[in-house]
Amino acid sequence: MNDFNKFEKKVSELIKRHLFFHQFIKYIYQYFLYFLNKEKNNLTINKLSKLINISKESLFYGYYDHTPFSKDMKLFVSHNHNDNLKLKLFRFDENILKDAVTIIESKYYNYQTGLRPIWIDSKNIIFNYVKNNTLISGLYNVENKSIIDLKYPVQEVSSLKNILFSIDYKKLENINRDYGYNLSKKNKQEFVNGILAYDYKKQKILFNLKLEKIIKNSKNKNLVNTNDYEINHIHHCPYSESIVFIFRNRKIGANDELFFYNYKTDIIKLIYSGKLISHYCWIEKDKIFAYMQYNNINGFYEISFKNKISITQEILPNVSFNNNDGHPSLSPNKKWIVFDTYPNKARKSSLYLIKNQMNTKKILLGTFYSPMKYYGYKRCDLHPRWSPDGKFISFDSVHEGTRKTYLMDIAKLIKKYE
Repeated sequence: MNDFNKFEKKVSELIKRHLFFHQFIKYIYQYFLYFLNKEKNNLTINKLSKLINISKESLFYGYYDHTPFSKDMKLFVSHNHNDNLKLKLFRFDENILKDAVTIIESKYYNYQTGLRPIWIDSKNIIFNYVKNNTLISGLYNVENKSIIDLKYPVQEVSSLKNILFSIDYKKLENINRDYGYNLSKKNKQEFVNGILAYDYKKQKILFNLKLEKIIKNSKNKNLVNTNDYEINHIHHCPYSESIVFIFRNRKIGANDELFFYNYKTDIIKLIYSGKLISHYCWIEKDKIFAYMQYNNINGFYEISFKNKISITQEILPNVSFNNNDGHPSLSPNKKWIVFDTYPNKARKSSLYLIKNQMNTKKILLGTFYSPMKYYGYKRCDLHPRWSPDGKFISFDSVHEGTRKTYLMDIAKLIKKYE
């Protein structure tokens, strides 16, 4: 595979704080490399896997940390993208999406998360949208097709505790528009300072982890201007009343940081501060699997923070095969991790499966071509997500020339390698 070398990644890292310059140079360079490295085949699939084209529509779900399937796997939610964005609900039957129902249509969205739809249970979906010029969230009931408006937009949920976690999306958009909603000056949002927890059933604020408290525990405190920070990628722990989130600052010399916050005990911990932290998933109660830089080496590492913070690289110890950023997700039975890569020099993204154990080996599920028109803000990351039964991987791809959602049946492959 024609991956980017250490020198190319280092140059990219040095200029990434200058966002426009960084994106412009990367685009020109990748366009040039594509013509030098382009390949004939747009698609390769592992022989033990089966690629399923579940719909003729142009669909994408969005982020990797939640699944488009309802918990009983009878329903499937995704975005249909034409001029505006439509959030649609489908019946999932015999590996095909049927009987589409439009939940909401919106001109305010992004290509990374769409409207951020998350299943609360098999009957309710939460998502973001703009109503009366205000960014809010809605709770959609699939049985009576009703929407209950909630005053705060959602970033993450704890469905068992009826909590939605909200951030300041207008500020996030100014720092990182990839996750904003293209809001205009007339659009507004209920004020959020830091991270706010809101009981969406009782419709009351439970707590507010304020920016000032985060800065107090940050190693960037001397560099932070309130207009320069980014709070993003909140993930709720499946095992406890806690969250992990990324805190970034765009100033030169600032570190990427990862925080742990137990909202039951009100304990906040800085568990990583360094040059790079991107995507991660929980693999144990006090351990995550994350792509980051440690000892000047980029790769997937395990961060443990039960009693003390320790960083190891035991799952993928082979550095030469562990240097591509991607989005990891843990299987429902906790035995497997799926992750993708960004496009290489030939504009090919890869999908990998590994066991959640020490010294595992990567299993290539497939490679997918991404045309240059899907670059930067409009990129289509694969964002692999597990089905609740652990037999399918859902992902988005543009290898056919349009943004679509696919399934990969990996039941036979898992059976062979278990």
